[in-house]
Amino acid sequence: MKAVVAVDIDGTLGDYHSHFLRFAADWYGRPMPNSSDINPGLPLHKFMRTSKATYRQCKLAYRQGGLERSMPVYEGAAELASTVRKCGAELWLATTRPYLKLDTQSPNTTHWLRLNKIQFDHLIWGEYKYRDLVKQVGKERIACVLDDLPEMIQQAAALKLPAILRDQPYNKHLDWFPRAMDLDAALEEILIDLGAWKEKHDR
Repeated sequence: MKAVVAVDIDGTLGDYHSHFLRFAADWYGRPMPNSSDINPGLPLHKFMRTSKATYRQCKLAYRQGGLERSMPVYEGAAELASTVRKCGAELWLATTRPYLKLDTQSPNTTHWLRLNKIQFDHLIWGEYKYRDLVKQVGKERIACVLDDLPEMIQQAAALKLPAILRDQPYNKHLDWFPRAMDLDAALEEILIDLGAWKEKHDR
């Protein structure tokens, strides 16, 4: 039985928010707030000072234009992925991207991963990705998850999965430990969780 490590993509491995906000500034024709500004607990559309319906149109245009292919990657993403797999764990990339609604999502995602040399074993999609992951592999195999979104961390916690929060301005309000400032720190926490998982299952 192999351990499973689940890692989010947007906001965790790649700098989605600053990339999207640069696109949104052109799409709206007005400046957008800086992604480094702290907006704890505020939905992105409110941070952008726009309606939810218009925000969704902008996000659809971003996705249909294939902008996710050029999202900046965070330093250490490839190293994190390869190290997890070298430790003998399966790496599942878990994203909320709606691939069932947009047939470009899967090729855009795999292109970005290949371009940035991010190795992985499986991809899982959807708003209930951690619940679906438990259904697919079983809770006992999941050593930890790494995510940036409070609602996804809370979803993992509700399932009693060890979860690491990738620190971002928009999750400062969440009182959560462990919190990783960057991917090097995230990898350290993942290795701790993998060590605990192996100790438990080698008994």
